[in-house]
Amino acid sequence: MRLLLRSFFLIWLVSGLIACDSRQDEANVEEQRYYFLEALRQVESGGRKLQLADLSQAQLSEALANLDDGLKLAFQVERSFLDKLDLRLGKNFERYFVKGVESYRIGIEAADKSQQMAGLKLLQQWSGFWQAAQDSILAQLKPE
Repeated sequence: MRLLLRSFFLIWLVSGLIACDSRQDEANVEEQRYYFLEALRQVESGGRKLQLADLSQAQLSEALANLDDGLKLAFQVERSFLDKLDLRLGKNFERYFVKGVESYRIGIEAADKSQQMAGLKLLQQWSGFWQAAQDSILAQLKPE
């Protein structure tokens, strides 16, 4: 009887741990989904603002803040999460999106046109990849 109770307790304990781990995985996926999509949104917003004609200092500051916020979020995205969505996504996100935004942002801060252009070139490569893969990736990111 004691052995039966011990076995039952162990099964109950293990199933509880598995359920807890599953909830943590779901929370992590939602968090990663947010970081990724919000990073894209923030950077896109900042980029649109930077394209305005007659950009005021306040608009410039707001655009740069969007880029900074997007980068902060992008650094929170785990490559393993992105690779589960598309094997090319993690590498391209780091290589083209993150490095592109960083380079462009540094170029603006330093008033270095060549640094800005290097960042824009990387972002164009990201854009080419993203346009081709976006529908499939976003379909996987839809909440269930």
